[in-house]
Amino acid sequence: MTGRTEQLSGKAFGATMFMFLVGSSLTIPLAAVAVQDAWISILAGMFVSLGFAVVYTRLCLRFPGKSLVQIAETLLGPWAGRLIGLLYAMYSLHLGALVLRIFMDFITDVALPKTPPVFIELMMMGVVLWAVYAGIEVIGRCAMIILVLVLSEVALSVLLMSKDFQFANLLPVLDKGWSPVVEGAVEMIGFPFGETVLFAMIIPHLNHVGKATKTVMLTLGAGALLLLIVNVRNLLILGSLSSRMIYASYTAYQYISISDFLDRVEPLSIITLMLGGFVKLCVCLYVSSRSLADLIRPVQYRPLLVPIALLMVELSRIVYESGTESVQFSLWVWPWYSLPFQLLIPLALLIVAILWGKKEQAGIMPTRGGAS
Repeated sequence: MTGRTEQLSGKAFGATMFMFLVGSSLTIPLAAVAVQDAWISILAGMFVSLGFAVVYTRLCLRFPGKSLVQIAETLLGPWAGRLIGLLYAMYSLHLGALVLRIFMDFITDVALPKTPPVFIELMMMGVVLWAVYAGIEVIGRCAMIILVLVLSEVALSVLLMSKDFQFANLLPVLDKGWSPVVEGAVEMIGFPFGETVLFAMIIPHLNHVGKATKTVMLTLGAGALLLLIVNVRNLLILGSLSSRMIYASYTAYQYISISDFLDRVEPLSIITLMLGGFVKLCVCLYVSSRSLADLIRPVQYRPLLVPIALLMVELSRIVYESGTESVQFSLWVWPWYSLPFQLLIPLALLIVAILWGKKEQAGIMPTRGGAS
């Protein structure tokens, strides 16, 4: 590997964040508590999450070339800063274990029921390890290719399902008031919109750091739009059942049938869902290893990948007793568990930076020990 600092173009960064947003979100019901009003929850959650994004992007812009862990060390000193780095390493590890468990259960339930779950997880993590070891630039290029495939698949599915759409499923609007909508919006903020805080560890690799806020905002909006389209598509096909099914998107694909020519296309949804999960797992593994590497400099992040990946596999198997429990945790517990990581810590760091007047001038991005 060369000693140069890895850099991402705005398109590669946006594609990576986009696939991170939709990666595991397409496999589980979103804002299910709001039922037919889930689309309102998705939009509300997206707008609130834009405020979260402003916090961590402004923080990164004040310290160009530095990751969130390095910023914390600069503002709070080595011990407090490294504690925050350890917390984010654990958070991204936990998120990766949650995503891995969701996809393992999905594959086991719909495609490979007789395959040992640990074998499925190890195969997934093997591919993820290859990509993360190759570097953030490779992850970005993979995300750009996968983005085209996923967008094409969603557009084609909407077209093929349109003949079975029941627009009455969207009514009545707000029949249970705003309470379920607000609850659904909170779910969306925690999973997946607020999780983009992990990109505060990747923004330093953006080749035009000054455009970070714009790129993040546009990507959040685009990701929310795709999730909105998929949610409405499933609702128009399945009605209120879409909010009670764990794999509503997979079930909706069973309605695609054109005479005897095109039928049983569910494997297509499995492939695209797995590709999205691949990108999200890559980001979680990268951020976790990078956070730890920043704590124990000058250790590089690559030697940490294998032990962290194995720990992620083991954690996914012992934390949740079943697939239903992992989905329930991600929807009901995760938003509140994630709040300090997604908002409170970045906001506190930004306030400290403003009050102390600490700010570094943008310039040539410094080469970090873990980038080689």
